[in-house]
Amino acid sequence: MKKRILFVLMMAVLVNGFTLTASAASKPPTFVSVVMDGMKLWFPDAQAFVDDNQRTLVPVRFVAEALGAKVGWEAGSRAVPIQKGDQSIRLTIGSKVATVNSEEVAFDTQAVMQGGRTFVPLRFVSEILGVTVEWDDKTNTVLLSTKALESKNDPWGRLIRTSNLPSNAADYPYILADIPNAMYELAYPYSDPEDRKVSSTLYSTISEYNKENVDIWLSRLKTFGALWLNVDYRTIDDAWAQALFATKLQNSDAELKYIRQYVEWVKENKIQVEGYLDPEPSMIYYDGFGGDYIRVKFRIKFVSFDKQDGLLYDEWFPKDAKFEKNVWYEGYSDIKMKASVGGDWGNSLKVSSTASLFFNHTISKVE
Repeated sequence: MKKRILFVLMMAVLVNGFTLTASAASKPPTFVSVVMDGMKLWFPDAQAFVDDNQRTLVPVRFVAEALGAKVGWEAGSRAVPIQKGDQSIRLTIGSKVATVNSEEVAFDTQAVMQGGRTFVPLRFVSEILGVTVEWDDKTNTVLLSTKALESKNDPWGRLIRTSNLPSNAADYPYILADIPNAMYELAYPYSDPEDRKVSSTLYSTISEYNKENVDIWLSRLKTFGALWLNVDYRTIDDAWAQALFATKLQNSDAELKYIRQYVEWVKENKIQVEGYLDPEPSMIYYDGFGGDYIRVKFRIKFVSFDKQDGLLYDEWFPKDAKFEKNVWYEGYSDIKMKASVGGDWGNSLKVSSTASLFFNHTISKVE
């Protein structure tokens, strides 16, 4: 059974790119973070997501590769054969029956194909494949376990490392095994040198920086990113503008006018953008001017446009941008958030009206 458990998170992203673009509805796509055995999985072009029926669907091609499995694709029968050693599984798109070592196993949900990729329902992974699954609905995170962890974890189920530390390791409450030093060592945004505070200080001295509040901030930031980085000139409308506006901290309705102007520009310039961002809760920086920056890893692709100008709703969007079409770019960025009240302000922190992907960032083409 254990072979079968490991053998499978395999269910199979196979061909090319699943995409989710913001629709006319005000509800943004719900992307899901996946952590397996304490390590966050970063899918290069297809994120786990929650569909309209509230099913969590996960792409697991890279887990399969890590486990040494061979994953195939039979276009005629729409079947996914998976082989590892003497273990074999055969899954057919749209079927509620899988074949495991020549035995049929029935289940009450099915794998689906989106944009040419196969996505596996989380329920299939947990009930049929036997992988231990936990769901954190506050942060939309799936925690997958194939073995007992011996190392120390952070409050979000991530493995903490104690070697090969970044040069500024003391700035953080801990250092994670699945984050490279380059993300830790990215320079901080402009700040007041006397009043700035790094995340190790924030977590240890200020009561608002607790998991309950941070989970709220992460959820708001993910919702913002799902709208902000997914636009389509064919479907974007005023519902999108109002949904984006609602994710941000506002003292008036003034910014809504500018968001609506961007919507019209998207239509005129035939802009299509796909992307997602993944905020890191242990990387929060207070700039001393009232802004909290949460560091994110992001990936973005500019599918369609006539002119390079203003492809995102972002006042720092580079004026000399030379982005190629249909090419993924990735990097790190600090996204600014602000609170509207003093005192117990934790629940009021929302995305700042001046938040930018390009204010303090790195970006490079995915090779």
